[in-house]
Amino acid sequence: MKTQKTDSYKKSQVETADQLSLIIMLYDKAILLLEKAKNEISEKKHEEKHESLTKACNIVFELIQSLDQDKGGEIAASLSRLYGFVVREILDADTNLNIKALDNAKGILSELRESWEGIKSDPNIKIPDTNTPEANMDLSG
Repeated sequence: MKTQKTDSYKKSQVETADQLSLIIMLYDKAILLLEKAKNEISEKKHEEKHESLTKACNIVFELIQSLDQDKGGEIAASLSRLYGFVVREILDADTNLNIKALDNAKGILSELRESWEGIKSDPNIKIPDTNTPEANMDLSG
């Protein structure tokens, strides 16, 4: 059950999070939505499934938009290709009720999330202090 207090707390988390934490939050929400959609397919809740997968796709599009192709070089290009594959798998799951495509998308996002978490927790990796852009994604629902 969502309340104004929990929405306010989540908004505060997003507004005060560093860039890596925001990326991890996006992965967390996308993974949660993919799992939700998988359950909705099983329960034949097709409208809800479509809404969950649309939100998950929007999150992946946000991740694509966050890539800095100039500074990121081959890593950014590889991530862009992976994100493109994830979007295609999500669209396949939405159109064809393909659970395997959902599992593929979730697996890729889970592995990428773990990698970002590792970067964040590694004291030897220095992340430049940058102004964190405001998040445009609704991570609450």
